[in-house]
Amino acid sequence: METKTWHQSIIGSFSNMNEPAPPYTGPNNTFPQPGGVAPVPSSEPPPAYEPPKAGYGALPGSGYPPQGGYQAMTNPAPVYTQPVIVIQNSTLGQNPKNLQCPYCQANIVTVINYDTGTLTWLSAGLFCLVGCWLGCCLLPFCINDLQDVRHTCPNCSQLIGVYRRLD
Repeated sequence: METKTWHQSIIGSFSNMNEPAPPYTGPNNTFPQPGGVAPVPSSEPPPAYEPPKAGYGALPGSGYPPQGGYQAMTNPAPVYTQPVIVIQNSTLGQNPKNLQCPYCQANIVTVINYDTGTLTWLSAGLFCLVGCWLGCCLLPFCINDLQDVRHTCPNCSQLIGVYRRLD
């Protein structure tokens, strides 16, 4: 008797790959085989439609509480919008301005803060191109004359406008 190794037995099981597969003979074999004739559908009418029962509640024994119907909102919450007030950049500059706040209507002198803007980044890029990339390119971020100016109200802390050095 010849003993086969496990891989020889696996390879041997694939030796009949050229033979066609046997036809399926399951319990409901209603599909035709290739070259066969399609089965004729039965002449029975489909089952009758049963209309839903009144109530639409949960099914008995389903474990879920009955669902309520749609209820319209009677008093929707009011929506308040705050007006957007734009002050032209020509009236704002790099220095604090004395004006009336459009939000709290108080006469104020604006508080200014400096932010990085387009001119700051262009200056830093120019320093890098010239060859000052070891730290000198960071100088524009320390110079206020190269940064944008934000004007805010000291009373209500609302932003009044931004003076941009370069648009």
